[in-house]
Parts: sequence; structure tokens; C-alpha cells
Amino acid sequence: MTDPRHSFPRAVATLTLLILVGCDAEPKAIRYGQDECAECRMTLVDRHYGVELITKKGKVFKFDDLTCLLTFQRRDPGRSGSAAQLVVIDFNRPNTFLGAAQAVFLYHNQLHTPMGSGLAAFANATELEAARGLLGGGGRILRWPEVLATP
Repeated sequence: MTDPRHSFPRAVATLTLLILVGCDAEPKAIRYGQDECAECRMTLVDRHYGVELITKKGKVFKFDDLTCLLTFQRRDPGRSGSAAQLVVIDFNRPNTFLGAAQAVFLYHNQLHTPMGSGLAAFANATELEAARGLLGGGGRILRWPEVLATP
């Protein structure tokens, strides 16, 4: 017969493991053509764009454009304040996430973003400059704090 004193620690360990597995704070692949923007409710369709706000509890909010994320954050700072992670789609690599704080952003009026932000995320300045060259130059290079400050 099993000693009940040994069962309790195992039950606590099992419950803790189940809670941790259920609180997976990782990005979820965007299902373009199926997933809906948490702010504007439009279907995400452009594979060059996308943003995810992942809460500490593992809930994933998906957005089709940085404008929608910024609107969501300003409208509901409490919910967005619980973010464990904020990731953006790499413009050059569909469904590849970059940490928003590590990405470099191009603001350009020739970028036809889903909601008109004109903002795209890149893994590095070299890739951003190549894209900017294809757009005829111009635009502005931003880091995450500057993106957050955009109206």
C-alpha cells in the first residue's frame, strides 16, 4: 500500500506541470486567411505583416498591422500590460517572428500594409536597406520605442 504522505507531493508536482504546460507563452503560427485581428476583426492575409502579443498566461492576440496593435494597447493598457512577449513578422520571412525590441522597422509610404501603417519589420539594417532601395529610397528607420510613440 502506498503511503499517502508520498502521494501529495506527486499530485502537487503533476498539477504544477499541467499549469505550466497550459501557460505556454510562445508565439503561434499565423494562419493567413483564417486568423482574425484582435483589434479590427479583419482576416490576416498579407504574409509580410503580422504582430502577436502573448500574455503571461499564454493567451495570444494576433494583429494584421502594427496600427491595430498600437490601438489595442492604447485602448486597453491593462490587458496589453500583461504581455510576456511581443513579436512581429519578419517582412522577408513569412511566419518568422522577431522580438519587437530586436527588430528594425521601416516606415515608408510605398509599403502597402493591411491597415495603412506603412511599417514593416526586418531582422537587421542590411535587409531593411535592401527593401528601402527597392521602394526607391526614402522612408524612416525606427526602433521599437519610436514605433510605440507613433500617433
